[in-house]
Amino acid sequence: MVNSVEARSRRKALVVGLLVTLAATGGCDDGGSARPRAVTTSPIVGAPATSSPPPAVDSLYDATNLDLCRRTDLAPLADLSVKVARTDPKPPLARQGSSCLFAMRTADDHQANLLVEASSLTSAEEAGRLYTATQQVTAMTADGFLADVGEEAEGFVKRSDPGFKYTEYMVHARGANLVVKVWLAVGGDSYLSKQVLAAKALAILKATYTAVPHA
Repeated sequence: MVNSVEARSRRKALVVGLLVTLAATGGCDDGGSARPRAVTTSPIVGAPATSSPPPAVDSLYDATNLDLCRRTDLAPLADLSVKVARTDPKPPLARQGSSCLFAMRTADDHQANLLVEASSLTSAEEAGRLYTATQQVTAMTADGFLADVGEEAEGFVKRSDPGFKYTEYMVHARGANLVVKVWLAVGGDSYLSKQVLAAKALAILKATYTAVPHA
């Protein structure tokens, strides 16, 4: 009888331990949206990046004073026939980094916008929280994980009709304490292919990511 009670007690302890482990490793839910499922139909989509150990101090990035309005190469947008009307270099809100908003017009005078943003947080953990927060608060639809940039990256897409057909694509990537985001939106008489916008946004994202120096 004693052995039976002890056996049940050990099983109960194992179950409790497993639940505690799952809670510790299952990520932060706190009412936010679940992590988007990877999509494998897009050629730019790959498997989600695996977690990595905290970076050494000398591997941290410094994204301040980049002058992204000047340094961003708009060559990937050439075939969209967009013209820059103005730029806004205001840095990211409440965090260290650089950004540039390009307000543009298409050849048939529709609205187009490009936002390029690089944020260097105090730690990889802080950067991870910013990356996750973007996933949770965006009104755009997750379009899958991206390969070959940063430790984790993914894309988002949205189509709307504010009096014209407006196609948006956003990509963001995190590596160490760095988070880079590119949002590209183009209006027209018809929706643009998401694959076209995704490729252009990704090209600008990769160029921006590699341009950020280490601290």
